[in-house]
Amino acid sequence: MSEALRIGDKVFHYKFGKGTVQDLIHNSLLDIKFGEKRKYIQRNELRLWDELVREEKVWKSAKAKIQYQLQNNFYSVDEYFRQYYGDFISYERLEKEKIHFVRTWITENNLANNKFQSSQTILDIQQATAIAAIHGNIQVVARAGSGKTTTLTNRALFLQKHCGVAPSEMLLLAFNRKAALEIRRRLLGLLNAEAEIAVSDQINRQRHQTNRSTHENVDIEAQAIETASEKLDIELPHVMTFHALAYAIVHPEESLLYDGREGNSQALSRTVQQIIDQHLRSLSFYNVIRKLMLAHFREDWERIIKGGYDKSKDDFLQLRRSLPGQSLGGEYVKSYGEKIIADFLFEHDIAYRYERNHWWSGINYRPDFTIFKNAERGKESGLIIEYFGLKGDPDYDEMSAAKRDYWARKPRWTLLEFSPQDITSRGKEAFLASLQSRLEANGIPCRRLSEDEIWHRIKDRAIDRFTKAMVGFIGRCRKQLISPEKLLALIQNYTPLSRIEHLFHRLAHHFYVTYLERLAATGEDDFDGLMQRAIDAVNDGQTLFHRKSSNGDLKRLRYVFIDEFQDFSELFYQLLCAIRRQNPQIELFCVGDDWQAINGFAGSDLKYFNNFQRYIGEARRLYVSTNYRSSNEIVDVGNALMDGLGKPAVAHKQTAGEVLVSDLNDFRTTLIEQKRHPGDSITPAVLRLVAQALATNQDVVMLCRRNAIPWFVNYQKASRDTLHYFLTHIRSYFPEQLRERITISTAHSYKGLEKPVVIALDVIARSYPLIHPDWVFTRILGDDLDKIIDEERRLLYVALTRAIEKLVIITDGRSKSPFLEELEQIKRLRIINWDDYPPPISATNARFVVKVGNQEHFGVSPTFAIKDLLKAAGYLWQSTGWPSWAKSFPASNFTINILKSELWAGAANGIEVRIVDEAENLKAHYLINNGQWHCIYNHISR
Repeated sequence: MSEALRIGDKVFHYKFGKGTVQDLIHNSLLDIKFGEKRKYIQRNELRLWDELVREEKVWKSAKAKIQYQLQNNFYSVDEYFRQYYGDFISYERLEKEKIHFVRTWITENNLANNKFQSSQTILDIQQATAIAAIHGNIQVVARAGSGKTTTLTNRALFLQKHCGVAPSEMLLLAFNRKAALEIRRRLLGLLNAEAEIAVSDQINRQRHQTNRSTHENVDIEAQAIETASEKLDIELPHVMTFHALAYAIVHPEESLLYDGREGNSQALSRTVQQIIDQHLRSLSFYNVIRKLMLAHFREDWERIIKGGYDKSKDDFLQLRRSLPGQSLGGEYVKSYGEKIIADFLFEHDIAYRYERNHWWSGINYRPDFTIFKNAERGKESGLIIEYFGLKGDPDYDEMSAAKRDYWARKPRWTLLEFSPQDITSRGKEAFLASLQSRLEANGIPCRRLSEDEIWHRIKDRAIDRFTKAMVGFIGRCRKQLISPEKLLALIQNYTPLSRIEHLFHRLAHHFYVTYLERLAATGEDDFDGLMQRAIDAVNDGQTLFHRKSSNGDLKRLRYVFIDEFQDFSELFYQLLCAIRRQNPQIELFCVGDDWQAINGFAGSDLKYFNNFQRYIGEARRLYVSTNYRSSNEIVDVGNALMDGLGKPAVAHKQTAGEVLVSDLNDFRTTLIEQKRHPGDSITPAVLRLVAQALATNQDVVMLCRRNAIPWFVNYQKASRDTLHYFLTHIRSYFPEQLRERITISTAHSYKGLEKPVVIALDVIARSYPLIHPDWVFTRILGDDLDKIIDEERRLLYVALTRAIEKLVIITDGRSKSPFLEELEQIKRLRIINWDDYPPPISATNARFVVKVGNQEHFGVSPTFAIKDLLKAAGYLWQSTGWPSWAKSFPASNFTINILKSELWAGAANGIEVRIVDEAENLKAHYLINNGQWHCIYNHISR
């Protein structure tokens, strides 16, 4: 309200109703009495009562006329309202009427009946507000699961069918072909009830004819959509990717190089690899690259980054757990001290296992380094190296003392312990000399490999990593419109953290120039070059674009929709600017979620989203916040992770759902699981979770930060440690008909997808955030640790919000993700009770566990008397659950007589025997007194 208020004025508040002004606190805050209660109210929340009464009278006569305009001339209703009623009725009344109209219209005109249509049948108020906002530039912040595509497609439908906007006057831009096809298919279904059946029939026909059975074949789907739209005579708006638009403008004759996201094409990487391979034939370049990568692998990036980090010491200590720490052997280690130990062992050809599992009083204990002298099962011996990195912390020191006691009681093992003080007090070289001396004193020879041999062992991995870093660097330059000349100027004015960084930049400039020369010589181009040419063409006045499915003119467009706007980049922005120069009247509708901006590595920049009006001009920001995908608890966890970073999501579902967290160190395997997966905790834990999901008829996906499992997995056969192999490994324990219901993915690749059950496999410090050692090379292009860490938080948000009903977070209590620690300070997570998740029973390799303990009231003497006989027979003491000696047997051909024939049985007195299956179900129960067996219970078939 614009009028000044005085004491005694009657006012109205939307929440508290009618009131009276009691006092003017200051310009914007007033003391208002509502009945018997007084409230301090902001001035802009109040309206004069008399003004409201007058408005109500005008509204009664105007409402029918406005509704007529909404029905017959929605496009001009704002102008009509301003002309006739703007001085008498608040715009909020019109807005509410427009929202109500849109919700009703969409419900009545929704013709879709297909799998792509949201299960949401009625638009919510926020979605309808976005659809009703048909004038001006609009930014929509749409949280995960909020029906972003539903809003976008229904807005296009409303403009086309109700507002009279021609399909050729709308352009919908997506960031990948799959998203563009989904939008086209949804629009087709919205426009014609028979469309989805026609598309599905066409896809099935094409797959049958081409003998293809893949779940997703974009070429077949694209052709099916095109065929169905022609058959049903439906004209669709222009829907394509930015790259497809550039192609339609330029129509290049050159072959286009690109790396497909699903690995179906890696032509761009192969081209850079060929250039590097050619240079490796030159001895001088070979030696430079070798020098760079060997030094890069060995560098103390923690020390270097600390020197260039401008935050507090406490901030850096928090960050340090996630800093790059990759050894020469390829492991991601937790600290610089562990790195130089691992590098020394690698350089001296000493075989070791990093963080191998040991079972210690029911605890999954993983010492830093295990060096075997004898690896034979049951006779293992060797050295344990522990780097006590947090020496001085009371809890940590107590655990360290317990570890010393543990190894002191292991006669075949020797513990070597070190701490950061051993390095800082004497220096790295003196520390390594001490390490070598102690290794040799314990019978481990230390003969250093030559530099040539070290390089030979890491060369393939090093060159592959160098190539990936170079491909990424060149791509970033292209996406940021940085020419070789501009890059050279950046290098000359840049202060590197180390000589390695400077050397990489020199090589990057050289390879960038060589890459562009190669494109010119071979008549090839890449998509970034195509985008640059499209920008130039549009700036030069070319506005026509031609595609197989349709032709268009940028000058005729009235509306441009941009999906996933959080992934906007400099190239896309410049193309959009070029279009707007040719057609200033275009109105933008940009939908995205800043909490899901995870493609910075590919050139995306969140600055366009966060500073929308700065880059786009005057605009209105709207929110679509209701999550229709996930249960309440899952939405709450996502909000807690992103607390303070924007408007939270709101759960639509009434069901609570389930969010569980598991510290893998606390997971106790059964004796059978230990036998089946020796040294491996992650496999039996995941098998239990997957079995429970399948038993409740729920599909499950496992999500991981990298394309590798950060835990030890005992594959038992030589396999590559990738997600594909881990999935095959897990599926192998389930019947063939269930295996397709178990899937796996990196968190990046699963954006936009969902499953009833999600298992986040690695919410640990070395995964979230994952700060790859090669990040230092792109500092010159604008990367910094804060940006990387923020994006890693968003990536974890994407992973957690893929779950519909159930989310399980697996972590390491000694190395939790700092994001998880912060989340748990805001929201308490329920710790998983593994008793609720029994091991799945193997259909082909079932086993029983025999537990030998003391009868009640007999004390500990009965088993103590026969403990040596039990040990000799292969029984192991178990202190968890019922204290007993346990041993597993194959279930096939098992009989009680097998137990009776063992030596301990004849000497047993006061003994109780329990026989359980893999799920801990009791199968047989016996008491033994003076060697006589008394059956309490026996459900074993034989």
